[in-house]
Amino acid sequence: MNFKPLLNFALLVVFGLLGLSAHAQSAIQAGTAQVEITPPLGCPMWGYASRQEGANGVHDPLMAKVLILHSTETTIALVSWDVCEFQSPGLHQQMKTRGIDHLLLLCSHTHAGPALDAPFPSPEQPWKKTVEERILKAIEEAQKNMFPACIAAGEGSITLGYNRLRRDPDGLATTLFNNPERIPFGPVDPTVGVIRVTDQAGVIRAVIVHYACHPVVLGPNNLKISADYVGAMYRTVEKELGNQALCLFAQGGAGDINPLFMSREEGREEDFGPVEKMGELLAKEVLSVLEQMKKVPGESAQLRASLDTVQVRHRWEPDKDKPLKFGTTAVLINSTIGIITLPGEPFHKFQVDVRKQAGLPHAYMFGYCDNTEQDWPDYYLPDIESAARGGYGAGDSGIAELGTGELLVNRGLIQLYTLRGLLHDRPQPFRVGRPY
Repeated sequence: MNFKPLLNFALLVVFGLLGLSAHAQSAIQAGTAQVEITPPLGCPMWGYASRQEGANGVHDPLMAKVLILHSTETTIALVSWDVCEFQSPGLHQQMKTRGIDHLLLLCSHTHAGPALDAPFPSPEQPWKKTVEERILKAIEEAQKNMFPACIAAGEGSITLGYNRLRRDPDGLATTLFNNPERIPFGPVDPTVGVIRVTDQAGVIRAVIVHYACHPVVLGPNNLKISADYVGAMYRTVEKELGNQALCLFAQGGAGDINPLFMSREEGREEDFGPVEKMGELLAKEVLSVLEQMKKVPGESAQLRASLDTVQVRHRWEPDKDKPLKFGTTAVLINSTIGIITLPGEPFHKFQVDVRKQAGLPHAYMFGYCDNTEQDWPDYYLPDIESAARGGYGAGDSGIAELGTGELLVNRGLIQLYTLRGLLHDRPQPFRVGRPY
């Protein structure tokens, strides 16, 4: 009797059961997609008040990259998009019908992108509406291609920015928009955060890169669309990892950090050399972290998230009748990775505080994040000390009352500790010990 067909069938059953078992053990599912959002030529550009002309060319495309993370407890859509600083109440309103509990719109903050609030190319069909429609389709695509995912994180370090609010001996700050000598004025946070998402075969499917530095390598004379150094970084990372991998960028506390590499010419092609250089340097550090993480197994144990909102007064008009509303979302992954989001342009100190106080191996503050229907700081969220020293973004702008950034960080930390089961809404018994 030929037992080979029976043996083959038995092996198929065994491997099928193993596959089902592995699928069942995966607490986190993930899906990815991306879509181009490069605007038509002539669109108004965002980021420099002195720039009045529309875009006259495209140096590199703008992208919106989607990562869906799903567990039995929550579903999160992270959208990393090459825009300066925009909100989308419309996208938030549509998430519940698509099974998304939390939408995190992560603005890269490129200053070489479109002004999405402009009625271009027409009031009936502004580019923002087109971008939102494309993002919705990308979210749907990502949801259709979910896979069991394992997640791990690691950190590197590289100083590519300087603190543009130089601290002077009199205790005040002097604003330095340009730094041609590339003096590394401090303080800054050089930490590079890397969150790796792999499938069950160990193939990297997505990487979230977290770093804090203004994407203003290109100056106000530039009229070409570009994702700035962020685009150069993720293109380099994706090329090295292969076609399946998607690289997303989460801007950190870049409110007071400018790049050491800057182009301030007349928008010539030579201006893009520093863009590529800075992006490649950051990519090199990201790839180094991924190399060090090769022996670090990813986990698929837990995904939790929660949203909190606060109401504060207007910084300059505190007697306004209507308070301002801002949101922060906390994300906990595998009890080892924590994320806290902040809107607007938070200063770098907040991400340092999150990392120090979260009590987790890996903790990140994602700035420039539109995470709910809310107001916007317009634009900066300075820490209290920086506000006292003054300077651009610290003592002259930002409409949220002082202490709002600290309040949001604290609310986010409370959420993270609550998600870990360490904070409760009722008094808890405590342990009493004997001295050693």
